Amino acid sequence: MRFFYKKFFGLMLAISPIFANTSIDVENLQTAQKLFGPWEMQPSHADNDTQKNFSKQSVKLPAFVESLVGTAKGAVIFTLELKTTSNQNLSLDLRQPFSVYRVYAEDELIGGSGEFDLQHGIYKAHASYPIVSFVPKNEKTTLKIYLANSEHNHLGFYGVPVIAPYGILEAQRKTNIDIQLMVAAVLFSFAIYHLGLFLAWRKDKAPFWFGLLSLALSIRAASTGEIVLMRFYPDISWEILFRTLYTSGYVALPLFVLYMGSLYPKQSNKVVENLYMFVGLLFVIFALFTSTEFFTSTLMTYELIVVTFIIYTLWVLFKSYKLKEKGSVLALGAFSVFSVTIVHDLLMFQNIIKDSKDLMPYGFIFYLLAQAMILLLRYADAFRTIELHTNNLEHLVADRTLKLQNLVEQRELLLRELTHRVKNNLQLILGLLWIQKKGADEKTINNLKTFEIQVKAISYVHEALCTQTKIDAIEINSYIRNVTESLQQLYPKLNIVFENQTQIYIKTDHAVSLGLILNELVTNYLKYSNTSHEQELLIETFQKSSKVHFKYKDGTNHQDGYQKVQESSFGLPKLGWPMIRKFLIQMDASITIVPEYLEIVFETGKTE
Repeated sequence: MRFFYKKFFGLMLAISPIFANTSIDVENLQTAQKLFGPWEMQPSHADNDTQKNFSKQSVKLPAFVESLVGTAKGAVIFTLELKTTSNQNLSLDLRQPFSVYRVYAEDELIGGSGEFDLQHGIYKAHASYPIVSFVPKNEKTTLKIYLANSEHNHLGFYGVPVIAPYGILEAQRKTNIDIQLMVAAVLFSFAIYHLGLFLAWRKDKAPFWFGLLSLALSIRAASTGEIVLMRFYPDISWEILFRTLYTSGYVALPLFVLYMGSLYPKQSNKVVENLYMFVGLLFVIFALFTSTEFFTSTLMTYELIVVTFIIYTLWVLFKSYKLKEKGSVLALGAFSVFSVTIVHDLLMFQNIIKDSKDLMPYGFIFYLLAQAMILLLRYADAFRTIELHTNNLEHLVADRTLKLQNLVEQRELLLRELTHRVKNNLQLILGLLWIQKKGADEKTINNLKTFEIQVKAISYVHEALCTQTKIDAIEINSYIRNVTESLQQLYPKLNIVFENQTQIYIKTDHAVSLGLILNELVTNYLKYSNTSHEQELLIETFQKSSKVHFKYKDGTNHQDGYQKVQESSFGLPKLGWPMIRKFLIQMDASITIVPEYLEIVFETGKTE
């Protein structure tokens, strides 16, 4: 058998393409550079006679090499020659090899993780995120990475090693940790909020399942990427870390099945739900009780099942859209964005696409915000139903009237408490965004500002609901004034003039839509305005009969922008005019665009 092993893999490597060994130039390096290669790769064996029968070959990273060496258990050597500047301190980020490793620069050990006993073939990984540093002594430096594995299904690199002058990678990682910590914290806060929502109203199981799903994805977000979980548990073992990572990912499927079934009972298929539940729990059992080598090999099968479930969920949401249910358009759009981020991560983990950023937590946060908006719309419907019941109570007998009135008061108190909790959680998100803006680059700050004003537009509706007696309507002038003041605080150069007449009340869901439309108009103006001088933005509201008129003027001709359809990209989508048009449809509003200004007209829809 050993003779066959030598001959077989010797033949494989002999017929593989052999590239000439080339040096990677990192002289006078100023920024981070990915070391794609080609790297010279060869198996590492205890006896030299065996090693001689294997030819060296070149590989590009990232890559899994178990197909080249015949097994995922064992050790390989990756070698790369660098053109360096002597005495320039450099750092090397190995991008999570998930294996035992040793790194040498000119045969000097500069970093490593895990138990590495080449003589006896003992390789035991430790949980780590490796960034190592070294100082080249010559103009050429040979890097050698010994990579060994006995516990995982893959042997190789999930990402591309990155080299940079000392300090750059360390600073980047600190920023990435802060961002990932924020994402995990937001997911965790949503988990607590939805579990609290369920405790307040246990008849509805959807918040319970969604809370557990948010908790699972919060744990997963802390276990991937920069592995911020190690900040809280620095001595966590490699096996526990991987069981946590896979279990939190696998349990998301049955939890999402239960959530969708409770949210859309009429559109869901119970047989399909039970099938996905059984399969999801089976994979959870694999991650908890089988060997790491086995359950890591099940990942691709699980990913294919997730893709089929995404298709099934889109079908359920499309049925809801066909029935014209409240918030179905937003739910379908938000889940589509979330699905794109899931597929991106699945392709990334299989090295089909060359990326190292986990997008699913960001997509899920976007999906969470959409769910918060849908929940707000449902609250508005619930309030209208309660008021209708209150009017009908006058026609019932006195004793039954008293009981029903008490019931209405209890429900109103509950809904107000729920609205208050939504407001508090939105304020928590605003606080996290404010913290994250510190030290961020300009592009990230601008993105966070856009995100912040969108959250504030929703938060102001909750604030009004908590402070006024009527719950189904919002005073639009004070609401717009809050939104414009927030915009001017974020963008001090803005000169917004707001003109209004008497108080105007509109439906709460219309207020949310109008606030987000105003945010998008101002954001688009800041992004695409070519004027070199400060432009005055004019906003005017007035009411004619049952119609509310909203006029906006910023010196821009919006006719071309309204006709164009922007495409979305990975991560959070581009909003702009396509999203404005969706909000107009939800409001049943008409829009008039002339070169000087645009005007939106819609019914007040308020209850007298």
